[in-house]
Amino acid sequence: MKKCILFAAIFLSVMLYKAQSEDKEIDLKELQINTAPSAVLLGISPSELETPKSKKALVFSIINSFKEKEGIPGSYAFEVTPFWLFTPKKMTALKYAGIKEDSTQNIFSEARKFSVSLGFARDLGISSDEEVKNPAFAFSVRSTLIKIRTKKNKEDIIAQNAKVVKALDNMLGGFLSDKEIQKERFRLAEKCMNENNNDEGTCDRIVEEKLNQFIRENKDKYKDYQDNNVDYYRNIMEAPPLLALDLAGGYSTFFSDNTFSNNNFGKLGFWMTLNTGFDFTTEEKPDIEKKLNFYGIARYMEDGTIMDENQEFTRTRNFDVGGKAEFIYNRFSISGEWIYRSSNAENTFRASGLLAYKISDKVYVNASFGKDYGDRDNLITFLGLNWGLDSKRQSVFVEDKK
Repeated sequence: MKKCILFAAIFLSVMLYKAQSEDKEIDLKELQINTAPSAVLLGISPSELETPKSKKALVFSIINSFKEKEGIPGSYAFEVTPFWLFTPKKMTALKYAGIKEDSTQNIFSEARKFSVSLGFARDLGISSDEEVKNPAFAFSVRSTLIKIRTKKNKEDIIAQNAKVVKALDNMLGGFLSDKEIQKERFRLAEKCMNENNNDEGTCDRIVEEKLNQFIRENKDKYKDYQDNNVDYYRNIMEAPPLLALDLAGGYSTFFSDNTFSNNNFGKLGFWMTLNTGFDFTTEEKPDIEKKLNFYGIARYMEDGTIMDENQEFTRTRNFDVGGKAEFIYNRFSISGEWIYRSSNAENTFRASGLLAYKISDKVYVNASFGKDYGDRDNLITFLGLNWGLDSKRQSVFVEDKK
């Protein structure tokens, strides 16, 4: 009878370890919920210089301009990222970070997280007559083609992965395979058999109760260690890259005089964005995010929403170059951007400041103020609300690096 109970104890410990090790996963950190690039084509984006950062499968943006007589927001954008709709079930943290089994980087790993977006503006505001409305629609695609991590960041991710594996093993009960725990299980079973005259039913209950108490006591010992390591792991996985290259493109169309038959060419644009930066988040305070990002942009844009002296729509060809600096502290971010435009119509620039606040991992608010392209009606005053939608939390598994 003793042998039966001891065999059952070993069997249960193995099954418990397997079941719990399958749940070794960590939630991904939501950096920002970006405004869809289709909003840039409609001229309604608080910022024209962004890179994909959201972990949401669906992002819905509401954008309002504080111009005279504007009340209910009339501009909306919707962005879908198929990768987050169909995330591989066994996506590990190292694979997510683009680190291969031989510790080299897969610099193209972010390309699969491309997104598609649609945008709508109730009125482009291009007519001098306030009674005339020119609604517009836009479609765009964007993705990070190349992302290169710093050598230190890659080494930190690999090292932190090992720490988190150990912490989660301890936290989730993986330590039950240790000799000390096995010895404790055998000791409890033998003691119970001696004290209860080989009563199998009673011993099964008593051994499991005492073993569960032992597990809880050990979990408390590792809880803070596990939480700190996982928080820091999330941060370094999303640290600014040594260099990242994003590509985007899109097309918009508008309907003059709010008439379907008056369909016009809106804008056609292709652009690339470079990103680098520095991460000042510390392992001691992993919940306080501190980052400094720098962006550069080069863009070609054909614009058919410009009216000439005869109040006829004309098409211009624009070449844009510019940059942006962004500082993130905890839930706040503040940035400034400047973009110079060379055009066959006129040379001009856009300069603006952006303040953003992360209310939660699902809601992000941003506001911008500054000067837009051109010399007339060129005030930038936007307030945006970006709302991320998910059917489930986004997470990745951690496992021992082979």
